[in-house]
Amino acid sequence: MKIVVAKRMSRRGEGLGNELLPWAKGWIASQVLDARLIGPSWGLNKRRYARNFRTGRLDWVLEDILLRLPHIPFTEENYRATGEIDFGKAVAKWADETGLKRHRSFVMSVEGMWGGYAAIHQARPFVWSQLLSSREALRNVYRVLSTLDRTKLFVAVHMRSGEGGFAQATPGASQRGQCNTLIPPAWALGVCGELTRHFRDRIQFWFFTDRLHPEFDEAVRRFNPAQGQQSGLTECSDLLLMALADLRVCAVSSYSLAASFLSDGPYLWYEPQLTLHDGLYSLWGNETSQRKPSSPTMRSGEFVRQADFSTTRFLGSAMDGGDSLPDSLAQLLEEKLRTKNPCTNLLDYGCLPRALAHSEKHPSPLHTALIGQSCQ
Repeated sequence: MKIVVAKRMSRRGEGLGNELLPWAKGWIASQVLDARLIGPSWGLNKRRYARNFRTGRLDWVLEDILLRLPHIPFTEENYRATGEIDFGKAVAKWADETGLKRHRSFVMSVEGMWGGYAAIHQARPFVWSQLLSSREALRNVYRVLSTLDRTKLFVAVHMRSGEGGFAQATPGASQRGQCNTLIPPAWALGVCGELTRHFRDRIQFWFFTDRLHPEFDEAVRRFNPAQGQQSGLTECSDLLLMALADLRVCAVSSYSLAASFLSDGPYLWYEPQLTLHDGLYSLWGNETSQRKPSSPTMRSGEFVRQADFSTTRFLGSAMDGGDSLPDSLAQLLEEKLRTKNPCTNLLDYGCLPRALAHSEKHPSPLHTALIGQSCQ
């Protein structure tokens, strides 16, 4: 039998955002190698994700037994040596070179967050399927979405508490490249204020946190007083809702990163935390592997320096406290708003001008007349 074990991050209770990475890598490896995926085991996680994914508290026993047997780990060193970014291509190349694909049976293991989200892009449908099938997720998602106005922008705001190893930044110390630091609550309030100033009554907020705290309560009171408190298991449904939003206002957290990864839509990051080098921001630019000339971050920097900003769109935006809403982000959100009018959507009993269904060198008079109109 061919088995891939997606090892749990640790016994200390890693958050769902962290655990998704080895889970996704394990699934990709199982597809490439035509193997059965085992894990990650949730039974030892202090956050009790076994409840969400319907596994027993002793699910870790099978993983533990398999890893005590002779097994083949796929390590970060193996991954880097392939020269591939995509995890599936890296596993396939490594398996060809080591002859693993010729084995009739084996136990292979993967673990860790190395490789990042670029490596697991092909696993997004798998992750979506697992979250959607988790306990209470669909019920909770519907309860929130049914309260929203689908013609308005939906903004998800993630405000971490100080639980789980998150701490206040040291006054005066640089936060660039630092993980698991709390963002000043005034930042999220300022961002929501800027968004409201620009979009006025065309925007709606929903706030997410791992644990209720006074700053979270204040944000809800000011920007979404009708928001009710969700009950039951919300770990997966909150992540899904954040991914479904039109914009994510992120905490410095792997949970926010996972939501943005699943969404593939715009997100807003806390500027003081981003790595800044030669006038370019990055999330991972402080890592040793990303400082090499051939690294994805360095190659991205070369592309961005030569890019035409009038046509290039950046999914990630950054704001510091007191900053105005970036023009590029405002334009992206305005474009999104223009797609929300049901009268322009054939599926929603909308209409499509015949003139727009055919290629024309110049816009027709009907096309010109329709611009800026709304049936609402």
